[in-house]
Amino acid sequence: MKEKPLTYRSYRIGDEKQIQVLYEEVFGKSRTPEQWRWEFMEPPEGPSNIRLIEQGGRIVGHVAQIPLRLHCLDRELVIGKSEDSSLSPDYRGQRLFKPLEQECFDTSAEMGYSLAYSISRTAREVHLKAGYRALQPLPGYFLPLNPERVSHKISRLLPANVISRPLSRGFLALLEQRFKKRWGRRSRSEGDISIQETARFAGSADELWNEFSAQNRVITIKRSSEYLNWRFAQNPNRKYHKVLALSDGKPVAYMISAAINRREDFDCDLQIGVVSDFLFLKGYERALWPLFDRALKFWKSMECDCLINWVQKTSPLFRPFREQLRQLGFISMMGRFSIPISIRVLRNDVSCEEVLNERDWFITLAMCGRWA
Repeated sequence: MKEKPLTYRSYRIGDEKQIQVLYEEVFGKSRTPEQWRWEFMEPPEGPSNIRLIEQGGRIVGHVAQIPLRLHCLDRELVIGKSEDSSLSPDYRGQRLFKPLEQECFDTSAEMGYSLAYSISRTAREVHLKAGYRALQPLPGYFLPLNPERVSHKISRLLPANVISRPLSRGFLALLEQRFKKRWGRRSRSEGDISIQETARFAGSADELWNEFSAQNRVITIKRSSEYLNWRFAQNPNRKYHKVLALSDGKPVAYMISAAINRREDFDCDLQIGVVSDFLFLKGYERALWPLFDRALKFWKSMECDCLINWVQKTSPLFRPFREQLRQLGFISMMGRFSIPISIRVLRNDVSCEEVLNERDWFITLAMCGRWA
């Protein structure tokens, strides 16, 4: 019997069942239809650009770009977040993926996407060959809350020049005690700053974003209330702790935190506390302290074993947060704790030179996928 031809095509309603089968085959995990629909069909900028390879009714290749609104210095663009690039193991080695990805680039450009970006470790080399340009990886800043539980699970991931395995429990306990001592000395109240937990973001979040974007010449995802609610309030994958800082009733900062278990990334079964996103207005850097205090209470209520927060070293906007972590005793970790980021220009309305200055980027975990 003659083998049925391979077809390169766009997503059609009903393909999601076969897409889920490919996802489980390639990544070894499952997700609900609700999770898939939220991520790929319901972003504020509209449904994702999804390109597929099909043979005989079976989907064997998948590339998608999720549209997000990018604030780029003094204007707004649409950027596509590359997600779930995959090819069935039965079809590898046949040079099928490159034309699929190029189709996705071309159709994304036609749809008005100016840029694409990726945070994948596994696909990083493939993306670089496809014209992506690498930004500096985000290092993770690490602090144990439960040294005994963390030591035998995470010590093999620590750099050899930082710690030897026999000393790991004592070293981690020392970090925890140092944190408790420093945190105990630090006042968590900041005078005029009041803290308010929120389930959803309203128009005041838009006012905060508008003032932040007017103050800072920056490249980052636009933090509209519509985006924040889609990303953190409607996200079916995870529960987020969302807190606003106010001064005289006006929002001046926020912090969104989560408790995650990333066994597939870190090869250790730990509950990890992270800051998923934060923002503050100039002159209100001090709001980070009471915000972090609320986040810490949340992480403890979720029985987190350790904290890992990713910090962009090149961005001046990260300096207050990085200094806060340093004062509290967090240690910087690269290697498997770092997050790689790559970008690719798709249209001529933006240049590489315009978007490759790393000091202009403000990258938090909000940009880094469904897991945080």
